[in-house]
Amino acid sequence: MALPGMLTAARTTPVPAMDEQMVTEIKGAMGTAKDVADEVVKKLPVYLSDLLISLVVLIAGLIILRLGRLIIKKAVRRKGKTEAARNRSETSRSIISSIFSYIMYFVIVFVILTVFGVNVTSILAAAGVVGIAIAFGAQTMVQDILSGLFIWGENSITVGDLITVNDLSGTVEKITIRTTTLRNYNGNIYIIPNGDIRTITNMSRGFKRAIVMIPCPYEENQERIVAMVKEEMMIAAQEIDGIVTVPEVMSIVSFEPNAVTLQIAVPCPVGEHWRIERDIRTRVKARFDREGIIMPHFSAPPMPKE
Repeated sequence: MALPGMLTAARTTPVPAMDEQMVTEIKGAMGTAKDVADEVVKKLPVYLSDLLISLVVLIAGLIILRLGRLIIKKAVRRKGKTEAARNRSETSRSIISSIFSYIMYFVIVFVILTVFGVNVTSILAAAGVVGIAIAFGAQTMVQDILSGLFIWGENSITVGDLITVNDLSGTVEKITIRTTTLRNYNGNIYIIPNGDIRTITNMSRGFKRAIVMIPCPYEENQERIVAMVKEEMMIAAQEIDGIVTVPEVMSIVSFEPNAVTLQIAVPCPVGEHWRIERDIRTRVKARFDREGIIMPHFSAPPMPKE
C-alpha cells in the first residue's frame, strides 16, 4: 500500500506561492526603472545642453539660409537689356538658390546629429554599403535633379516663358533643381518634376504667329472674298497694336462640309497672339456683315434616338 504514502509526500512538497513570484518581478522592474531614472537624471544636464546647442545650430542655420538667399538674389539680379536676358537671370537665381537650400539643409542635419553623438561617419559608410538600394529608391529624385541642371544649362526654358509641357500650358513662374512651376491662364498652378519633362513647346522665343481660320460660304465668289479680306487686313495692320506687317491671307486652305476655309497669319509679339487673333476675327465678321455675306452656320449633330 505504497500509494497513500506517495500521495501524502506529494501534498507535503513545498510550492512557491504565486503572489511571492509577482512581488519578486515587481521589485525587479522597480529596480530597473530606478536605475534608468537615475541614469536620466544624471545625464539630464548633458541632454539639455545638447538640445540647446542643436536649437542654436538650427536657428543659426535658418538665418544663414535666409541671408544666403538674399545674397544670391542681389548677386544674380535680373540684368539685361531684353526681357529674355532678365528671365535668364531669374532662372539662374532660382536654380542657385535651390541648390544652396539643399546644401544648407544637409549641413544642419549633419551638425545636429554630431551634437547628439551620432557617428555620422559610420552612417555615411553604411549608406555606401546600401547605396545600391538607396539608388533604386531615389532614382526619380536624381533624374529630376539632373534634368533640372540640363534645363538650366541648355537654356531651353526660363522664368516668364509661355510653354506647353505634357499637354499643360502656362507661364513659367519658377524653376528649381527638382521641379518647374507653371501658371495657366485660369491661374491654376502646375508643379512638374523636371524628370517628367520630355518635349517642350516654347512660345516665347523670337516671335509668335497669330493664325485665324475664316469659314466662308460656298455660294460666294472666293476671289471677291479673298480681295475683301486682304483689303481689311491692310487696314488692320495700321490700327491693331502689335502688328508690324500686313497679315498674309491664304486663299483656300481646306474644304469643309459647310464652308470653304481661308487662313490669315501674321507675326506678332510673344503673348499677344490671342488678342490679335480676336481683333482679326472681329474685323472680318464686321466686314462680312457690311458686305451682306452670311458666314456658314455649323449645326450641332442630331441627338441619338432612344
